[in-house]
Amino acid sequence: MTIKQIILIYLIAINVVAFFLYGIDKWKAKRSKWRISEATLLGLAVIGGSIGAWLGMKVWHHKTMHKGGTCDVDNIVGGYQFKYGIPLILMAQIAIVLLTSCKTKQTVELSAPVREYQIEQEHSPNVFLVMYDEKVGNTPLQKAIKAYGCEVIYDYNIINGMALKKPDAKTLEETMQYFKGVKGVLTVEYDHIIRLTDPIKPRLETR
Repeated sequence: MTIKQIILIYLIAINVVAFFLYGIDKWKAKRSKWRISEATLLGLAVIGGSIGAWLGMKVWHHKTMHKGGTCDVDNIVGGYQFKYGIPLILMAQIAIVLLTSCKTKQTVELSAPVREYQIEQEHSPNVFLVMYDEKVGNTPLQKAIKAYGCEVIYDYNIINGMALKKPDAKTLEETMQYFKGVKGVLTVEYDHIIRLTDPIKPRLETR
C-alpha cells in the first residue's frame, strides 16, 4: 500500500468519524446526556476531518447558532468557534492541498547544456610535428631522423620544431611513438589540416 493510499484511507475514516460524532453529540444534547467536548469536535476538524465536521454541522443542524437557542455566554462563544472556525479550517486545508499539489506537479526544466561547436580537423596521414628542447638542441633528433628513415619536410626557424614525414614502411602512430622517446623531444603532434572551405559553425551565445 502506497503512502497516498494510506493518507486517503485516513482522511476518509477521520471525516466519517467526525460526521457521526457531530450527530451523536447533537443527539446527546437533545436528551441532556453527557456531551462530547468541543475541543474533541474541533480537534477532529484540525487533524483532517474538517469536511466531515462541516457536513455534520449542516446535516445534524449542530453548532450552527440557530435562533431560539440558549443565550449562555459559553454557548455563544462556542457557537462562533464552530460557525466560523470549521469553514476556516476547511478552507485552509483545501488551500494547503492545492499548493502542495501544484508544487509536486511542477517539473524543473533544465536548459540543454550549451555546446561549443568545433571544426573537426583532419590530420596528415604521413606528416607529423616534433618540438624539441632548445637546451638539448636538435642533434639527437637529427640522428633519430636519419636512423628511422624519416624525411624533414620543414625545419621551423622561429620555434624549436620540425615537420617530419614518416617512412612508407611505418605507420604514423608507431613513428610518432618512436620519436616521443628521443632525447630532448618535448611533444610529438599530428599535422592538422584546416580547410578554408569548411563551414564555420557559430558558437551558441551564453547568458
